Amino acid sequence: MKAPSLKLFGLLLLVFLLASVAGVARGGRHPHEGRPGGREIKAYYEANVQPVLLRQRQKLELQLAADDRAQLATYRTQLKALREKGQALHQALIPAAAPQGERPTLTEAQREQFYQLHKETRGIMMNVAQMAQQYSAILTKLSEELQPQKEKWATDIKAIALKNATPEQQEHLAKFGGHMRGFGEMQRVFRPVMFLLMEPKAEDSERSLGATSFYPNPTVATSQLDYEVKKAGPITVNLLDKNGNQLRALVNEPNAEKGPHTQQLNLSDLPAGTYYYQIITSGSKETKRFVKE
Repeated sequence: MKAPSLKLFGLLLLVFLLASVAGVARGGRHPHEGRPGGREIKAYYEANVQPVLLRQRQKLELQLAADDRAQLATYRTQLKALREKGQALHQALIPAAAPQGERPTLTEAQREQFYQLHKETRGIMMNVAQMAQQYSAILTKLSEELQPQKEKWATDIKAIALKNATPEQQEHLAKFGGHMRGFGEMQRVFRPVMFLLMEPKAEDSERSLGATSFYPNPTVATSQLDYEVKKAGPITVNLLDKNGNQLRALVNEPNAEKGPHTQQLNLSDLPAGTYYYQIITSGSKETKRFVKE
């Protein structure tokens, strides 16, 4: 059965719905980055919103049934895997030399892949929505407790954006009654489904993987991979095709020592095209693109 012919960006919106939420909850990329005052808004969020939100989520965790806590952990893992595969597919569709804003043409196979990602993501989100109904009274109470803070956060964030906006952006903001496009993205975190999916524990601030580099890129036969291990432990480097499917393991160290590492990679057998290398440690995962000529 053929997948429906869905528009690329509509699918990406659904596949990556959790990306901004996960980034916000973990102190990563915030949906306002790249917009007026984006970095300042991100800093404000991390200092003022995130700690309060985490405390509310921890209150909820104590009131969840043990089976539901375990199921939510499984859903988070599944959604993370779907998000990473979707990101790899998205990057593969945008050539390095493509004009900005140009939408790539999807093949039937690519449409099918995006459709499957959408279907799996939507299924998980619907399951979480059903769980949220069981805890609706608790979720409503926790949300109402934050109402005064939410109003202040909205006012402060709008002021930051207005301060950093161009005259044209300020005019647009005034034209639409002060409504700032994009604030609703952060508001998703307060919705029952997203709040349930939020990780209730603060992440360890020490990442186990530091800076990485791949040279030369594009490559012909061999490349040098440099990476920094910030926390000793297992590390694996996988080679992925343009669709995000694993081809083979390039590096597999059960106990990599802390410090800089260099690996010479023989890629002479690969046909020309787009590929990815994915570095996995006990606490980090990073996927980057390279081209084989």
